[in-house]
Amino acid sequence: MTAKLDTSALIYLSKTDLLTLAQRVCAGLVITTGVYEEAVVRGRASGYRDAERIAKAIQDQLVQVVALNESDCQRLNQAGFSSGLGNGERETIVEALTQNCLAVLDDARARSAAVILGAMLCRSETLLVEALVRNLISLLEFETVLLRLAQVRGMRADDLAELLRLGRLIEEARHYDRTDT
Repeated sequence: MTAKLDTSALIYLSKTDLLTLAQRVCAGLVITTGVYEEAVVRGRASGYRDAERIAKAIQDQLVQVVALNESDCQRLNQAGFSSGLGNGERETIVEALTQNCLAVLDDARARSAAVILGAMLCRSETLLVEALVRNLISLLEFETVLLRLAQVRGMRADDLAELLRLGRLIEEARHYDRTDT
């Protein structure tokens, strides 16, 4: 399933070198022009190195940029989003709803808005769990990249501990399935 990334998810995945893994988990990674504006244009203007990394991912076609069409723009204006949400977050949610795909949102307010509107969503770290479940990474790789993402995101310790435990449970279930057959 294609994933639409909001600005914070895009930046976190880029900073931790996880865009390629995220692309393997999803059928494609897409950002809106609003997310591009926030991450690349403003990022370059502010001197953030992440902006160049993201621009390269776009140039290498790891991430695609899409503009909202006219009906999506109307839906965006009618959605009644909180003023606390950025343009990239709003566009990501509307695009995910319109295209019936996954919205990767790392901002709590954006996730709340997406839930209210009925969008499918996850956080960046959920993509790592999916990679583990699909055997795209080992438990050791999962733990390593999760710790890296947690550091960049400023993840709460209890959330990190829970995800690490979930990873171990998935690995146990995999091992059990192999010995059971």
